[in-house]
Amino acid sequence: MKKMAERVPPELQAQVVKLQQLQNQLGNLIAEKNVVESELREINRILESLSTLPADSSIYKIVGNLLVKFDKASVEKELTERKEFLEIRSKAYQRQESELRKQYESVQKKVNELVSKYYKPPAGAEKV
Repeated sequence: MKKMAERVPPELQAQVVKLQQLQNQLGNLIAEKNVVESELREINRILESLSTLPADSSIYKIVGNLLVKFDKASVEKELTERKEFLEIRSKAYQRQESELRKQYESVQKKVNELVSKYYKPPAGAEKV
């Protein structure tokens, strides 16, 4: 009978390490995706606000420590380009997240199989 205090089999140990790495990658990716999505929401709010202003409006934008005057059209163009870039990035993050989740689930399943292979309950033990 094997005891839990024995050394963890190398195969199981490797899979657990892989699972932890995938979990870290997934966490980092989700954090990055959240930053992008937050910026996208902010840009959408700004563009919505700009749409209510007359076409000849001047917009002041922070550049370093200065407020600089810009025309509305150039600010909208810059924000729209940034929005398009962030949307592409967000979609890429979503695809990566989906792939990482599949890998994570696969490795988690493998870990569970190895745990049940190496650490079977003793014969006659009651299941709770």
